[in-house]
Amino acid sequence: MHFASLLLLPALVAAQQVPFADQAQAWFNKAKEFIPGNIPSGTANPVEVAAAKFADARVDRISIRNWERKLSPKPDTEEEWMVYMTGGNKTCFGRCDEVDKVWNESVPLLVALPQSAGSPPLRLGWVDCDKESVLCTGWAVTLPSVYHFMVPKKSDPQAKTPLHIIPFNFTSTTTTTIVGIPSRSKSTYLGEDEYTGLLHPFDGLLAKFGLQQPFGYVMWGLGIMPSWVMMIGISFISRQIMSRRMQGGRNGEPPAGPAAPQAQARPAPAAAPAAGSAKKRR
Repeated sequence: MHFASLLLLPALVAAQQVPFADQAQAWFNKAKEFIPGNIPSGTANPVEVAAAKFADARVDRISIRNWERKLSPKPDTEEEWMVYMTGGNKTCFGRCDEVDKVWNESVPLLVALPQSAGSPPLRLGWVDCDKESVLCTGWAVTLPSVYHFMVPKKSDPQAKTPLHIIPFNFTSTTTTTIVGIPSRSKSTYLGEDEYTGLLHPFDGLLAKFGLQQPFGYVMWGLGIMPSWVMMIGISFISRQIMSRRMQGGRNGEPPAGPAAPQAQARPAPAAAPAAGSAKKRR
């Protein structure tokens, strides 16, 4: 009976005729009232456990192997995607844990959002940057955040894929914050500027030339490289540059002409014969 209110949340949401984003936090607080207050220290909160299991079942795990297939345009329909970016101790230093719980609590409410006629279906994704470091590095992800995509139909090859990046605060993010993001709710994603930069997964310059994934691997490799390796590499490159400059300076000097042959010493003039000897010859 502890989970009854949580499991009925989607049905309760669907039955509401008033905007429910503002009521999301209150519903979860009401659900937690059914949990005994004397839960032993170190025991997982049942509401949080149930929310995590529900989220795991309804949220697609996005990875470097499947992100293009999952998020790329489909032949017959548009799609609205909310991809939650998070990490563990390596990439988020343990600070994303509280926002992870809020995301898991928001998933049942997001799933139960009513879809108006003609609006695209809402899809939910999750990226763990501890495991998908290449993907997150290639996208230059800030944690925690939601990447909101409005994916067009594949039949319109010229259509762009609008991307809005919604960063989350580590302490003040609530279910109301997350549930208000999609177009089915308050469309708060429009409060963030559309991202059209170099690292856009579909429309960026790197993506157009097929360099997004190689760029991610290069930047990831540089990130895990020990600092001493970088110092050795920089030292080697600087030595090569200086050596070439010095060699170029020597080559740039005007070449000295061939050494002028030393002037041959003129033979000493023969000594004039003495006058006495000349008389004798006569």
